[in-house]
Amino acid sequence: MKTVRLSEELKRQIKKNALDKFEKANPEQTYPVDGAKLLTKYSVMDKVERTQTSFKEIWGRDVPMENVERIQLQSTAMVPKEKWDHDKEEYVQHEEEDNLSFTLNIPTTPMPSFMVDYRDFKLKVPPEDETFVECYQVQVANDNLREEIRTFRRNIEDTLDKFHTLNQLIKAAPYIKDLVPSDRLQKMYEKDERGERVKQQAEMAEHELSDLREVLLEDKLLGDD
Repeated sequence: MKTVRLSEELKRQIKKNALDKFEKANPEQTYPVDGAKLLTKYSVMDKVERTQTSFKEIWGRDVPMENVERIQLQSTAMVPKEKWDHDKEEYVQHEEEDNLSFTLNIPTTPMPSFMVDYRDFKLKVPPEDETFVECYQVQVANDNLREEIRTFRRNIEDTLDKFHTLNQLIKAAPYIKDLVPSDRLQKMYEKDERGERVKQQAEMAEHELSDLREVLLEDKLLGDD
């Protein structure tokens, strides 16, 4: 078995493979996709029609319209925050109300231009709206997952830095071989023929340089006289 150095490039490859497997096993949650149901739930299109009618009655012309493709769902929620505690002289967790917004796709829908912001329609909903609550839960879960990934990455980096060779790493944690590029494993498992070569060279020297050895031996004996 040959000794393979645990180079920085090899560490990066192992870390990348570990992160890929972690993310595959722990995918991010997905946000709701049916933003259109909110238009129905809150009678948005009925209100748009009434706005068009009222605008024309007041101004004598049609209200300018613009297509929207997304809906910004806006509300408030109690979210965890860090606050400096002067008595304890440390940051402590507490909850406070915060304004949150989640963007969902909707089919292309015409809206009065004054209600459109960069092809988005903003809709304020109560905090208990089920779609808003689901979006917030997805955000919290994904934020927690990203923190887990950061911790996982640091642990991998710190562990790899404690080893100098791939051989040492595999001996300490055999399961990590699944993360090692196949060519590096193959290199490690190759028979180390250096010992055999040294033996062959010694035998060659013994045969080819026998005359020289005898000369040096005689010279040493003569010198002793």
